[in-house]
Amino acid sequence: MQRRVRKWALTASAALLTATGATAAALPSAAATPATVDGATVYQPIDGFGISEHFGRAAIMNGSQGLSAQHQREILDLLFNRTTGAGLSILRLGIDSGIQPTDPGGPNATPKYTWDGYDKGQVWLAQQAKAYGVNRFYADAWTAPGYMKTNGTDANGGTLCGLSGASCASGDWRKAYADFLVQYAKFYGQEGVGVTDLGFTNEPDWTATYDSMRLTPAQAAEFTKVLGPVAAANGYKPACCDSFGWTQQKAYTSAIEADPVARGYVTTHTGHNYASAVDSPLPTSKRT
Repeated sequence: MQRRVRKWALTASAALLTATGATAAALPSAAATPATVDGATVYQPIDGFGISEHFGRAAIMNGSQGLSAQHQREILDLLFNRTTGAGLSILRLGIDSGIQPTDPGGPNATPKYTWDGYDKGQVWLAQQAKAYGVNRFYADAWTAPGYMKTNGTDANGGTLCGLSGASCASGDWRKAYADFLVQYAKFYGQEGVGVTDLGFTNEPDWTATYDSMRLTPAQAAEFTKVLGPVAAANGYKPACCDSFGWTQQKAYTSAIEADPVARGYVTTHTGHNYASAVDSPLPTSKRT
């Protein structure tokens, strides 16, 4: 969102620092240096800033592991309070195999979903964030459930069965995986939290010893065309592809942009900067 604000005259000065102990010495303060910020000059839109508390981090924050109500509020204020804290406005939710951990009997079998209303503390955190005014929730899967993948396990990579180059004796799990992701978002809707962005992969170009799944750029574009209609029919917007490097993400974005069907479904392109830093825009006019 772009906002026009008035010019501010800012003055910066170094604080007087003192150290305790026998060798304590005060550092001299620097001369005041004026700086002018013109809020009317727009360089790029920024939708917001956020965090993820996946892998049980949210459960550590709430009372299930002994954190007092006072300290819960202190942490929540630091994260989400727009006056006294960071005022974060995006929460990224981690999807794992928890809502259907076992094979229901094949990709065409009736799903056997389960929901505990807790999701390793993420439901609680999302509800708390919403109370602070957060209204953007990005639900993203690190992997499809292991029985849907070529390696049969949640961890250590593997590819979604049914994608080009990934055939499995168990069959084609692409549509079942799309339904799985949408059902996860629906469960959050039941808890009063509206998922706004839905992702099907996290670092598809990196094999981790924890939850992970490999997808090539072409496979990511292919699955986007499977998830897209299912997500759109239920009011969710796909995001892709959370590559482990910004430069590497450009290949995924390019593959999606090159396919007119896939391009029409992805509303936000996502990348990380572990392998490479953000040095130029992704090749898309969509949000990144």
